[in-house]
Amino acid sequence: MNILKTLTLAAFSMMLSQGVWAQWDTDASPNGNMRFSWIHGSLSAKSNKDVRIQVHRYNEHTYILRQNPAVHWEAPFMYLLFGDESAVLLDAGATSEPEYFPLRQMVDSVIDRWKTANRVSELTLFVIPLGQDSSQTSALEQFRNRKNTRIADDADTRAALFGSSWPDSGTLSLGGRHLEVIPTPGIDPEAISLFDTWSKILLTGNTFYPGRLVIRDHPSYLESLEKLQRIASQSGIASIWGGRIEMSAEPGLDYMLRSNYRPNERSLQLESTDLKDALDIVRLINDKQDIQIHDDFIVMNGVGRGARAYGWPVYIPEMFRKNRTR
Repeated sequence: MNILKTLTLAAFSMMLSQGVWAQWDTDASPNGNMRFSWIHGSLSAKSNKDVRIQVHRYNEHTYILRQNPAVHWEAPFMYLLFGDESAVLLDAGATSEPEYFPLRQMVDSVIDRWKTANRVSELTLFVIPLGQDSSQTSALEQFRNRKNTRIADDADTRAALFGSSWPDSGTLSLGGRHLEVIPTPGIDPEAISLFDTWSKILLTGNTFYPGRLVIRDHPSYLESLEKLQRIASQSGIASIWGGRIEMSAEPGLDYMLRSNYRPNERSLQLESTDLKDALDIVRLINDKQDIQIHDDFIVMNGVGRGARAYGWPVYIPEMFRKNRTR
């Protein structure tokens, strides 16, 4: 056996003993698959037979989880991203009870499969809600006593995790995969968004998604969208993933608040052009009380989330669509 072969086998044995098999695969494609349908709930939540949590493998290191609308009408999305040293779960759903919403069990199952596929023995999990809304934080307690887990759900734990520049800006490294952390208040004063520099996906939680964007602090929200737009312009983004879907596939028409049945939802992902449109609309509103209807989202300022009744307007005249006004 030659020296090179001996050294190679020794290195191989050391990697196995330390539980480090696959370094971050820089050759892995960040492109993913979004050609599928989400569970759309049912008219009777009690009779619903679908899984409580739908899991979609977007690519080798990125998973999308969604809470069944029949379990909770918010039907929030959660994201599980893997690096070679750690993983991060973004948001924790709208239901606390594990018997109705077994988030930790599902996350552990996905992590175990990923660790097996990548021959990794230990992996730190970060659990980070992207805001304070109950649709993002309800199942956090399921992770409190989990081994090798850090939860960042307040100012102190965020500062400890995101670096010395926080709260102006922050970073989170998963080992070979780096996330830029951006404070994005305006709808939620504690909202953050993350930009995945590997996949070029912008994860915006409840700051920007295909639904009712109810602004609580107009100047802050305007500044937040400007930050996101700069990232889109300077770094380029492949897609924007928010925390919910409230729009139907019919342009400008949203589902009724608290609806458990959404058979014709719009797709989850938004594009950089949608972000630019939203920024233009927020500038146009100029902190006036208003509801502006876009084909893919609705901007509401100075009104409550329930101010727009279901199907109002059922039909949006073309002239209103172009002007994006009610």
